[in-house]
Amino acid sequence: MLEIYDLHKSFGKVVALDGANLKVSKGETVVIMGPSGCGKSTLIRCINRLTEPDSGRIILGGQDVLQLEGRALQELRRSVGFVFQQFNLIGRLTVLENVIFHLVLGGMDQEEAREKGRQVLAKVGLATAETRRPHELSGGQQQRVGIARALVTNPSIMLWDEPTASLDPILVGEVLEVMEELVRSTATTMVIVTHEVSFARRVAERIVFMDQGRVVEEGEPKELFEHPRSDIGRLYKKLLQH
Repeated sequence: MLEIYDLHKSFGKVVALDGANLKVSKGETVVIMGPSGCGKSTLIRCINRLTEPDSGRIILGGQDVLQLEGRALQELRRSVGFVFQQFNLIGRLTVLENVIFHLVLGGMDQEEAREKGRQVLAKVGLATAETRRPHELSGGQQQRVGIARALVTNPSIMLWDEPTASLDPILVGEVLEVMEELVRSTATTMVIVTHEVSFARRVAERIVFMDQGRVVEEGEPKELFEHPRSDIGRLYKKLLQH
């Protein structure tokens, strides 16, 4: 489904990715963890080229992502759902209009797009909020609109970039609850960047630890947290013991 080979990315003198490698199978839920600045977000942003890597290869669904241009790249991006740290909602649009914006932009019939939008809003618990505007919602509700927007294209893979990072702690739970339900109820491939350890242990089929721009360890959650081999893994184990 997804194969990443020897990915490199620097921002000036700061090395974000230093030869990162990752493989994700179709339908798998993979959680990427590691300290701030280790390259987690840069890695997943390279997958649909929100960030352009300096070198390496990314194969998604059999396509060489770094060779795509123009319409082919746009089509690939439509097959990838992306949930951001910041909600990135358009303030003048209603909740439903935010969710279906890219469908309509891509030429879908308005009424068909609205029906699809309502279906995904129901999935994230916002069926009654379609006419409201972003400023009328809590942070947790805004992020759920962001999740609905990513889901509405029926993506083959969902990428989550620390989706609870911008939320007050009291609101984190409602978003994680929606995410857990989506993991349980869909067969969509998911790659999730998060610092939420207990959530990762519940939903991940595989956890990937990153450090200094590389994947340093990966495996099934129970084994990884109980018998870590990397320095980062041992730090997480220590954290769980407190």
